[in-house]
Amino acid sequence: MQNIEGKNAVITGGTRGIGLATAHALAKEGVNVAIIGRDRDTLDNAQSELKQHGVEVIAANGDVSNSEDVVTMIQSINEVFDTIDILINNAGVSGHTAFLDSEEATFRKMMDVNVFGIYYMMQEVLPQMSEKGAGDVINISSMSGLKATPGSSLYSATKYAVIGLTEGVMQEMRTHNIRVSYLTPSAVLTDFIGEPKLEQESMTHAEDIADIIASQLKLNQRTFIKTSQMWATNPIQKDQ
Repeated sequence: MQNIEGKNAVITGGTRGIGLATAHALAKEGVNVAIIGRDRDTLDNAQSELKQHGVEVIAANGDVSNSEDVVTMIQSINEVFDTIDILINNAGVSGHTAFLDSEEATFRKMMDVNVFGIYYMMQEVLPQMSEKGAGDVINISSMSGLKATPGSSLYSATKYAVIGLTEGVMQEMRTHNIRVSYLTPSAVLTDFIGEPKLEQESMTHAEDIADIIASQLKLNQRTFIKTSQMWATNPIQKDQ
């Protein structure tokens, strides 16, 4: 496996949940991290946490669904990082509504963050990786991107789109020695899913996903895992 110490990573939605856990996992490996988030106070707190690992930590404040914000954030990150070696597109919004009760504005917001956010980030970062001839992009989709359920139609549509976008970009980037992949976690214990209906220790935790991401990045550059599904081994319902 390759040593990833000294590489530079950008993580969207990096202030909590899977994003923050991944930032910690990579920082422990000696990777410099730039975390992106919309709330300044949360960003500052996460940055302070991550600095304990002794790596360079950048906190970039902005909205990935806004193309101008993305351009500005990447420019500010490049002022510190001469290269971006790793991009983790984790930022996302969720929702659970019966289709006939749904609103167009809600769907557009989901598409803007979950799909266009990834599009804008890859548009800014992939040219740098292509010029260097190396890099890793991991996009976070969901099991909802493989199978929709009642109430998930809007969210699932965005996560299906993430998979399609990633599959196409992956094929285009292989000739540049860039590994582009996606993950499809099932329910992960974060505030993203609201109040869990399962016993917490029987669920997949954010740190588990972070460990998988770090392990994939450490694979020899000649090989990559295109996609992975993560399931809780034995999910147990809470006592009623």
